[in-house]
Amino acid sequence: MSGYWAIVPVKRLDRAKSRLSLLLSRAERQELAGAMLRDVFDVLVGAERLSGIVVVTNDVQAAELASGIGASVVPDRLEAGTNEAVRQGLEWLLGRDCEGAIVVPGDVPFASPAEVDAVAGALDAHAVVLVPALRDGGTNMLGLRPSNLMEPAFGPDSFTRHLAMARAAGITPRVLHLEGAGHDIDVSSDLFCSAEGGAAARTRAFLERLAQNNPVPATAWLKEELQP
Repeated sequence: MSGYWAIVPVKRLDRAKSRLSLLLSRAERQELAGAMLRDVFDVLVGAERLSGIVVVTNDVQAAELASGIGASVVPDRLEAGTNEAVRQGLEWLLGRDCEGAIVVPGDVPFASPAEVDAVAGALDAHAVVLVPALRDGGTNMLGLRPSNLMEPAFGPDSFTRHLAMARAAGITPRVLHLEGAGHDIDVSSDLFCSAEGGAAARTRAFLERLAQNNPVPATAWLKEELQP
């Protein structure tokens, strides 16, 4: 199947969101990761420009959810982090009828199908498309045409790295600042958003329950951000 494929790297859900460990229990972090992943899958299924979805994971629940939406599941052989999982997804696409890939992390539940389609549309004219995180300098979507054009470099300040890598290869990337896709959930301050209406119904429901169960000032919840 030709066109653009989404690659979703998913670590084991019971190990997800370790940076929130001062605020959430392991069970809560697992629940949050599962809610976000379901919301991301809904977004990808609703996008009109995707020809397929490949999920790289060793998590049984994530693999079942992926199979349920018709995605291809690639075992994460090494479990060596996001970049290695993305590489395995890119390798899986090699030899298949695929024009390009859009890497979509499983923690961007506020993205919309229209935003994914916007990245695909930008890929029609640009070899690299970057969607920066609104807060921490990360990359919340990475579009590549062809899919093996550039190595992934996710992690802290990855937007700057991806930008520099593209320019070093003589490529002028298209940068899209997207409100929904730019909002991920990595640290405690990301948990403070409106739980009413809008996209990401499962994630918002979790955040609403969390706020009800923890009626303390936001400044008290942000102590991990203030530590040196």
